[in-house]
Amino acid sequence: MDEKQQKITVYVMQSIFSVIGTIGNSLVLYIYLRKKDKSTSSIFILALAGADFFTCLVIVPFNIVTLYLDYKHGYDLMCRLYMFLITGGVPFATLIMVAIAFDRYFCICHPFLHVITIFRAKLIILILLSFAGILGIMVALMYGINDIISDPSSQSNNSCYSNTSSSYQQVTCNSTIYNANMSSNLSDDLINHSYGMCSPNYDIFNEDFVLLFSKIHAVLYLLMFIFVVVLYSLIYREIHVRRARKAKRKRSSLYPSQSCAPEASLGDTHMTLMPGPMSDGNADEPTKNGHSSKRRKIGATLKEKQFYANIRTAAMLFIVTIVFLVAFLPALLMTQELISYNIVIFYTYFVYNTANPVIYSFMNQSFRIELKNMYSKMCNGSRKH
Repeated sequence: MDEKQQKITVYVMQSIFSVIGTIGNSLVLYIYLRKKDKSTSSIFILALAGADFFTCLVIVPFNIVTLYLDYKHGYDLMCRLYMFLITGGVPFATLIMVAIAFDRYFCICHPFLHVITIFRAKLIILILLSFAGILGIMVALMYGINDIISDPSSQSNNSCYSNTSSSYQQVTCNSTIYNANMSSNLSDDLINHSYGMCSPNYDIFNEDFVLLFSKIHAVLYLLMFIFVVVLYSLIYREIHVRRARKAKRKRSSLYPSQSCAPEASLGDTHMTLMPGPMSDGNADEPTKNGHSSKRRKIGATLKEKQFYANIRTAAMLFIVTIVFLVAFLPALLMTQELISYNIVIFYTYFVYNTANPVIYSFMNQSFRIELKNMYSKMCNGSRKH
């Protein structure tokens, strides 16, 4: 597949992501916003769906236009706006993943602490959004419109992406790296200036700071991935321990000790032989004990149901996290020059913004029921008209 075919593939792929993601995430927002009894997981899902909806509606089309223009925005404002949206949106989604992992950890492993409430969940989202915005602004200020020197023998419609991870200002075109600070003694016949290219510059921050920031940015992603893996590992361990305890209780209830049985029958005999007043006085005791034991059983059953509901939610959000990691990892490795650049594989990370509604549909029964109800109302409304 040549470069032109690769770019056409990316245009088609991202157009599909944009349409499906916009529709899917709008459905998620509609259903979860209408929920009356919102939980912390619902709040985080809403934040994630909002970020995905904005990405599919605004950022993906902006990215298609940018690729078509070969990063030649022509204006600093458009260049920096693009970098802000690209480098602010992805970190926000990653930070939400970490927050979801913490929420599920405390909900399953420490349910009585009530560490993350609905108010705190909203506050956490606001803080994460501000932090992601700061990261986006920092990266946007490291980019601008520059004159990029490129090899005239290369194709005029090269696919380029900027990279600040090396010690030199670089723009990668068609998997070939051209330094922006090429020697000026090259002959005019061998040099072609591409004006209006959006690429790293050092007008605001010096080269050392840009290099340091890019390394910190990469380490931040690594730390977030580690946090997510550790937290879900602890959740799995807690689920395994609780299931083992439950199995042990079931085994012990199936084989009661023989010393308890005679005592129970003896107690029944004594109660039958009691005189009238005594029996009347104690007649309510079995009933009271029965009611209290029933209440305990109902409470235990509710706790059990809540625990397994939390497990199902955690499993669904874990799959969401795995899809994000798998989709985003190749692009992260390419920006750090650990693997060779491929434009089609690089931009597949946008599939994550489209996949979440599909995951909810398969793994969330209440979401499926709400979708069916909404479809039924739409069909009934269309029949009336």
